[in-house]
Amino acid sequence: MKLFLLFTLLTMSCLIYSQSAEEIYIRGFAKKEAQDYLGALSDFNAALEINPSYVQIYYLRGITKYKLDDFNGAINDFNTAIKLSKVSKQSYYLRGLAKCKVEDYEGALFDFDTAIKFYPANGGAYYNRGLVKVYLKDFKGAIVDYDKAIKYSKQNTRGPIYSARGIAKEEIANLEGACSDWQKAVELGDLQSEELLTKYCK
Repeated sequence: MKLFLLFTLLTMSCLIYSQSAEEIYIRGFAKKEAQDYLGALSDFNAALEINPSYVQIYYLRGITKYKLDDFNGAINDFNTAIKLSKVSKQSYYLRGLAKCKVEDYEGALFDFDTAIKFYPANGGAYYNRGLVKVYLKDFKGAIVDYDKAIKYSKQNTRGPIYSARGIAKEEIANLEGACSDWQKAVELGDLQSEELLTKYCK
């Protein structure tokens, strides 16, 4: 009987702690959505003290740290989210973005590759992988990625992709293709491409 009561008390205690972590997580999520990133970070820290295996909190705390320009901290949280859940698909993409910020381009390339394996229609992953490939001087590979990024992105988000593809084409001496892309980017509202058109295209 005593053992039964002890087990019941322990079970209730665990439920209380889990509920408390959940409540704090919900509060932190609301703060993150309101762009109160410092407040969200404090809540996520508190929730993880109660439940250190809460995968979703590591993921959201990683986003929060990224917003606060703590890119190494964000990478560490995405590492933990991936370790706790191998199918934490979005964590690979976001970790890739954070790795770009700390100039770990090879690491970013791996993460974008993995994100695309999980979700082959990820326009953002193709676009950012293209940017990494440009940095690594793989301009033809970047163009292939930009092609797919355009295919899988919404019309109103394609301006920067056309602009970036134009830059990659200019790097391989395809100026006609570059000018065509920059013109399309301008039509979609990309102001940077106006400067490129003026500088390189007649």
